Amino acid sequence: DVYKRQGYNYRKSVATHRFLGLELMRVFPPNARMVGAVANDDWENEGEGAISSWQDFEAFSWPDPENADFSVLEYYEKNLPQDMRTFAVIDLWEVVRPLFGFENFCFKLYEDQELIEAVTRKVAEFNLAVIRAYCDFDCHAVIYLSDDLGFKSSTMLAPDTIRKLFMPWHKAMADLAHKKGKFVFFHSCGQMYELMDDYIDFVGIDAKHSFEEVVLPVTEVKKLYGSRLSLLGGVDVDLLARSNEKTIRIKTRDILDNCVPGGGYFLGTGNWVTNYIPLENYLTMLDEGRNWDGS
Repeated sequence: DVYKRQGYNYRKSVATHRFLGLELMRVFPPNARMVGAVANDDWENEGEGAISSWQDFEAFSWPDPENADFSVLEYYEKNLPQDMRTFAVIDLWEVVRPLFGFENFCFKLYEDQELIEAVTRKVAEFNLAVIRAYCDFDCHAVIYLSDDLGFKSSTMLAPDTIRKLFMPWHKAMADLAHKKGKFVFFHSCGQMYELMDDYIDFVGIDAKHSFEEVVLPVTEVKKLYGSRLSLLGGVDVDLLARSNEKTIRIKTRDILDNCVPGGGYFLGTGNWVTNYIPLENYLTMLDEGRNWDGS
């Protein structure tokens, strides 16, 4: 019943993960992710959001983490195969931004930064409460912080703004997860490498995801940071979407040749697996990974 309520079949999901060679299964406990309260699958209004003033802040219906339904994890705790674990995505900037609207947020940085700090605290405290609950489950292995901090050529905000407003909260979340014996993965698209040392040394992330050939190929990231954290994915989404089998196999093999030595590399796509990637191209990448022997 718990899986029917969440809209998918448990046995089918486990079988699919087995077929693809995936050991981590993402979970979506109802009411455990604040983004669901502020956004949906439509285009985001970048001009303004629900909050522009202290009056809006006080009137906003902030979700209560006590309402989160973790019955799906209770089910996993009893039924998930012993060699599989779960993970959940936690957003901060990706929630704060739509609450204000990006344009409005930028104005508030100069007009009322205290309001931004108050909203960020609300979102972060919700996240911390949810992380505590996740960490109570032995089957849950990873807290996956996900905030797109960059675009093709720069960070979305000044690096010092990110360091001041968001990084301390990311550290608090990572510290809590580590204290409970969980791994911390970090997803960020774009050119955010000016902040990488901070996220490795200050926040303490264990692994990084999202790599784009036009920003910095994963093979180059391996050279720069591979001795200090693990790397997740890196086979470019554009390449998977538009290339032929031979090209995908050559690229996948090259990434494995350069990233596997020394350990700390997980084969996968540069970003999330988009619905415009032909299935056969994705399976080709996985097949090349299974056949790779380092020779």
